[in-house]
Amino acid sequence: MQTGGFLCGDVDLTGNSNTMADSHDFSGSKLPEKHAADIAEALLQLASDSAVRSELPGLNPYAERLSAAIEKGDPQSVEQYLVGLYAQLHSAGSNYSPSEKEILRKRNGYLSYPGGLSPIVCAERFIRPESIVADLGAGNGLQGLLLQRFYPHRKTLQIEISAEMIRIGRIFQRALGIDADRVEWIHDDIVNVSIEDVDFVYIYRPARPHGGGGETYRTIAQKLAEMRKPVVVFSVADCLAGFLDKRFSVFYTDGHLTCFRKE
Repeated sequence: MQTGGFLCGDVDLTGNSNTMADSHDFSGSKLPEKHAADIAEALLQLASDSAVRSELPGLNPYAERLSAAIEKGDPQSVEQYLVGLYAQLHSAGSNYSPSEKEILRKRNGYLSYPGGLSPIVCAERFIRPESIVADLGAGNGLQGLLLQRFYPHRKTLQIEISAEMIRIGRIFQRALGIDADRVEWIHDDIVNVSIEDVDFVYIYRPARPHGGGGETYRTIAQKLAEMRKPVVVFSVADCLAGFLDKRFSVFYTDGHLTCFRKE
């Protein structure tokens, strides 16, 4: 299971430094205390919700271990159990109908996997109140919902092929108390959805980069190239770099998360 690094470290994520030269692997770094507390609060809120618990009846031990670690003030255990609870929540609803599976097969697509906490931490500097954020292949939307909770913004577009995962995502949204008009759930293939108004894109390797997957990345890259506004792209386990045009530059990479900007 890939949960990814936690911290963007001391690299200047404003894009003003030579980040290619300064790139680091922060997979061993500790989650900043403030972010750990905020994420733990959100995940425990989800885990305590009766509707969420009915969908994930085995969730309680994960929540209890995290709560106990917080009570003891043990940062290492807090991080360990935080990741465990995050991964359990992220897996909820991972089911696909026969027609949805066929689309994934044609796209050479992956099923839903957790993208890690580091993109959530690192996104703080780039999401503004007026931002429109898109998660391309959102799964149950946990990543996008956490971005909306921590950095409230105009709209989050959750684009996902699985109707079941969207159903779970709506339960998560209600449990987190996020207003309905802040999130748009789009049940469709990501290549069919317009992202022209988006200024922040999150994507975690939705397909293998060959065969039908290569066409998926070419289509996404074309949509990004046609955007008339500046955009930041957070790509986990990146496969986009080889498809983006020269106007996109990498301003941060650590082997897990790669960040692009087009002005």
